[in-house]
Parts: sequence; structure tokens; C-alpha cells
Amino acid sequence: MKPDSPDIKIRKATDKTLAEQLLINDRELAYRKALLGFTEEDEKILKSLKSTITDGVDYIVENFYDAQLQNNEISLLIGDVDTLRRLSQAMRRYILELFEGFYDGEYVNKRLRIGKVHKRIGVSPKLYVSAVNQLQIAIDDYILKEDNANKDCHSCGDKRKAVHKLLMFDMQLVFDTYISSLVAEVQVAKGELEDYATSLETTIAERTSQLKELSTLDGLTGLLNQRGFYENLRRELSVAERNARPLTIIYFDLNGFKKINDTKGHKEGDRVLECVGTAIRATIRDIDFGCRYGGDEFCVIMPNATKENTADACDRLISAYETHDTLGVTFSIGIAQVGPEKFCSSDALVKKADTLMYKAKAKAKKRPGHYKEH
Repeated sequence: MKPDSPDIKIRKATDKTLAEQLLINDRELAYRKALLGFTEEDEKILKSLKSTITDGVDYIVENFYDAQLQNNEISLLIGDVDTLRRLSQAMRRYILELFEGFYDGEYVNKRLRIGKVHKRIGVSPKLYVSAVNQLQIAIDDYILKEDNANKDCHSCGDKRKAVHKLLMFDMQLVFDTYISSLVAEVQVAKGELEDYATSLETTIAERTSQLKELSTLDGLTGLLNQRGFYENLRRELSVAERNARPLTIIYFDLNGFKKINDTKGHKEGDRVLECVGTAIRATIRDIDFGCRYGGDEFCVIMPNATKENTADACDRLISAYETHDTLGVTFSIGIAQVGPEKFCSSDALVKKADTLMYKAKAKAKKRPGHYKEH
């Protein structure tokens, strides 16, 4: 068989994410965490620090670069004030991502891209390690300062250990893009394990998929539940940002639903919710995700769709819903878009759609009916 040409090999590589190219799957990811003793408890600790770090991220970034610029080699590498400003903005995003509480495949791909960028611009491993050490010091100092201010010193050690483990986890990934020999060793080891476990993996993957589906579905409506919503939203946001495509969510609440529960009982209320679920499933595209966010709140994730496309989809949804006996319950809809140029976190996007939904609800309180805001 004729071997692939270099061009074909390049195309095959660019069809895959960095994690796929380096054969970093869920099992490898879990193994790396175990090697560092990075546990679910550490993830919870990091996520609990999110608001504290968000408040102090500018302070941390400023202290970090103040220390970095004391080194002449680093100062020359940065070069000018505009580059420093861009680096500070990137560092700010990086620090906030450390405390999102999600350290999965999408997180890994971002860290591997950081490694490629640092390698491309000529940052040596010794400078990268020293920078990680300095970042740890800056974050530790801020955590210690806040804990002292709040008289909460008893948990300070656990917080700093969790930060250290995560930074070491990141360093593992970054160094994978620096040292090709380590990548080769990982590939060989993974190949041996995969040959041994192939027959078991298929069964495990199928059962895991079935269990995951059950854990992310709402039993009443058949839609995704809130957990399933955020899992898919985070993934689709990453895909949209990677490919510079728009993504829009519909976030809506039912007007008059509480009155139905109070006067006609929860059985009738559940029937109305089922009607919403049926209408969503009947009108969304194959690539969309219909979700029951909680109670009488629903969401639809629409990849590669603009606000204008989504407004039309809302009209189709309302028409399908009105074919049922809805007992006068109507929708207050908020439509929020990100991309193709500017993106934000999943929490920020949901908050934006929620705010727009409440604007629509204000109109519904004045005059009953379906309303949408975008």
C-alpha cells in the first residue's frame, strides 16, 4: 500500500483536535489527574474560589507581571506595552478558567493550544516553569490575603494545594507540545493498553453512554435537564469559538403556570409542561438541544444560528405549542447570541438570555400573550 503523502498527513492532523492528535482520551485524562492526586474534592475547592478570584484577578495579574518584568529576558521577550496589555488580558482569562470547575477534554485542548503558542513564540521551558511558579505565588498570596481578611485561615492550605495540583496538570499538557519524545512514549503506552482493553472498552462505552443519557434527561418532558444543558452548552460554545461561528440560546419562562398548579393541580401543570416538551422536540433542528432548565423554565441551544434565525424558530415553537390545550399559559422568551467574533462564558450567556426573558415577562404582565426579546 502506498504511504500517505505529507499533504494528506497534514490534512488528517488538522481534522483532529490537539487532544485527539496526542491520544489524550478520558482514560488518559483520569490517569494524569490520579498521578498528581488531583481529586474531585480539589475541583470543588477550585470552583468555590471562583467569585473570590474573579474579584481579585486584576490584582493577581498585576502582581504576576510586576514580578515577571523584573527578569530582563522576559522583559525583552514581551517587548512593548501593547503586547503586555494583550498578554495581561490573556492571563486574566486563563486565571478565571482555572476556577471554572471543569477540567475535561475542552479544558485540555485549550491548555495544549497554550503550549503550541508558547513554543511558537520561543518561550523556553525554563521560562515557562518560572512563570508558572510566579503565578502560583501571586495566586497563593491573594488567597492568603483574602483568608486573613475573612479570618478563614483553616482552609488556606487546601486551597493552595488544589491550585498547585491544577497548575502542575496544566504544565503536563503544555510540555506535551514541547517534547515530542514524551508524546511518542505516551502513544506507545496507550497503544499497548488500548490493544489489551479494546473488547472491554466497547461495552463500557455503550453502557456509560446509556447511563449518561439517563442522567441528563428530564423524566417528564423528555428534554435535557439542567446538567445536560450545561454540558452541551459548554461543548457547543467551544466548537463555535474554535470555528468562529455564531451560537444562540432561547431561554423562556411560562406565564401563568403557577396559577394552573394552584387552581387545577399539579397533574394539569405537568400536562402543560409535557406540551412544551412536545412542541420543542417537534420544531428544533437535529443539531439543536431542547432543555428543561428547571421548574417552568426551558432553553434551546441553537449552534450556528443568529438571533434572527432564532426569532423565526420561536414563532414556529409558539405555533406548535398553541395546537395543544395550553390553558392560557404563554411564553416570555429571551434570545441571546454569541459569536462569530465575540464570545463569553456559558454562565454569562445564560445570564444575558435570562435578563432578556425578564424584559419579555414585564410586557406579559401588562398584557397577556407571547413575548420575545433579543
